Amino acid sequence: MTGFTEKRTSYLVAVALAIGTAAVYWDVVSHPFINYDDPIYVTGNIHVHQGLRWETVAWAFKTSTFGNWLPLAWLTHLLDYQLYGMGAGGHHFTSLLIHVINTVLLFFLLKKLTGAVWRSGFVAALFAVHPLNVESVAWIAERKNILCTLFWILGIWAYSWYTRKPNWKRYSWTLGVFGLGLMAKSMVVTLPFALLLLDYWPLGRMRKLNQSSEQAEEGESSQSNALRSRNLWGLMLEKVPFLLLAAADGVITLKLQRDFGTITRFPLGVRVENAIVSYSVYLEKMIWPSGLSVLYPHSRSYLPGLRVGIAAVLLASISVAVIWGYRRRKYVVVGWLWFLGTLVPVIGLIQAGSQSMADRYAYIPLIGIFMVVVWGLSDLVKHYRRAKDPLIVGAVCALFALVIVTRVQIGYWDSSLALWQHAMEVTENNYVAYNNFGEALWSQGNYDAAAPWFFKSIEIYPSFANAQLNAGMTLVLSGQIDEGIAHFIKGVELDPGSCEGYNKLGAAFGRKGMTDEAIRCYEIALKINPTYAPALADLGIELENQGRLEEASARLEQAIECGLNSDIVLELHLRYGDVLVKKGEPSKAVDQYREALRLRPGYAPALEALSKVQEGG
Repeated sequence: MTGFTEKRTSYLVAVALAIGTAAVYWDVVSHPFINYDDPIYVTGNIHVHQGLRWETVAWAFKTSTFGNWLPLAWLTHLLDYQLYGMGAGGHHFTSLLIHVINTVLLFFLLKKLTGAVWRSGFVAALFAVHPLNVESVAWIAERKNILCTLFWILGIWAYSWYTRKPNWKRYSWTLGVFGLGLMAKSMVVTLPFALLLLDYWPLGRMRKLNQSSEQAEEGESSQSNALRSRNLWGLMLEKVPFLLLAAADGVITLKLQRDFGTITRFPLGVRVENAIVSYSVYLEKMIWPSGLSVLYPHSRSYLPGLRVGIAAVLLASISVAVIWGYRRRKYVVVGWLWFLGTLVPVIGLIQAGSQSMADRYAYIPLIGIFMVVVWGLSDLVKHYRRAKDPLIVGAVCALFALVIVTRVQIGYWDSSLALWQHAMEVTENNYVAYNNFGEALWSQGNYDAAAPWFFKSIEIYPSFANAQLNAGMTLVLSGQIDEGIAHFIKGVELDPGSCEGYNKLGAAFGRKGMTDEAIRCYEIALKINPTYAPALADLGIELENQGRLEEASARLEQAIECGLNSDIVLELHLRYGDVLVKKGEPSKAVDQYREALRLRPGYAPALEALSKVQEGG
């Protein structure tokens, strides 16, 4: 009867976690896409816009966008587009659903490993609603983060299943789940390390394997140590296939990121200092989650010695205390090393990107700290019975406080403007925030208001290619073409792989009548990305102006096939129809004008062009 009651309690806790998590985050379903990475992963990705097809599935397994191999993450974006199109709410719903599943699975996993229902439930609740996890859930481009965590949890589940009855079939299942996790995001590379920690606690495999040595007499301590060493080595050897798979993924990821140009070469001392401080800041924001930002800009220089010293002393003190009491509080050892170890790939020792740290990186690591906190409070209650009620009340109040902060943090993701406005308020010299805030204003047609933000971004960090390109765009449109070209040239020098940069430079040359230079830039853009619709369109128009109608026709037709949104395609159909008229193919031109009218009924330029062709016919 007790077992039935515990089982029922577990299901009730799981339902409460699912409903509570969905309720806290439900507002994200009404949020739009944002102008940071979402265009690369969804809104501006022509492959995703084709939905789930054999061709796009093959692309998902071949592409290495942003220097990462993420086929499973891409498949979820393809499926979302198949189901929801460009409706951002559907994409957000999928991310929220995965987070809810992660929360419930984490609860059942901890309960399975430890047998503790309420402690497992509280860890899962902290994971569900902590404000540091908002970024992973509310940002569609970070689907890969929550998806890899799903396989992380399933991987541990499979491993616990294997340890109950070790055999090659169960081992293969565990290794397979680990491989799927790597296909979602490389963050999973630390799973073998986490499995070794779980062997220590709560699985207790080291204790069981060392049982004979524990029964040895005191005079046989050296033999006991030898047995213990061999047993530990056995558990480590068991993880070798996982480590080989992780190493292969790590090598591939590093190569892809170097090829893509995302690896930033800071001095080793700068990277080490940033890592030490970042560890302490993650802990600080876990306890007091204020000043959260979508991006924390890297200082790119040595940090103040006092700040680094305090952080180093804090980490060393905690580590010494953990080692000192490792026999009495095994969960503290596991939780602390879980936190330290799972952050290693993203702590900045190998710097990829412009961030010093990121909230999303704490999604998996904080589970370890949550376990330490919850099991620690439980032990405290056991020793001080009178503290039970105050601690329970305090814990519940803390959870509600986290919910309130999380709800506020979710609100900042309501729009790109709100997101970057908040980032500028809580960080200093955030040149990415300045640039992206300007882009958000620009997208709303507030061109005059947007321009100063691009130049402010450049003032802080002149080597930021995106800001250089945006500044050039504002200058060209204001008639300062030569000044704009200078910024475009600087932008493509900083980012030679920017098809957008070469396309903008080509358009600026075209405005000056420098046709050959313009065509050369468009061709470079298309070498970088043969399906980049703006370059195809602009090249087609330039070729048309030169009277090279056959070539212009081919480029415009390609541009229509690769068009990124209905507005671009609308104009392209109209332009392509005009080229067909000049080529003496009025019937084909009529089809293009009618297609434009299908996209926008009553579109005056298409109606006028269609009327002229029909009258001429």
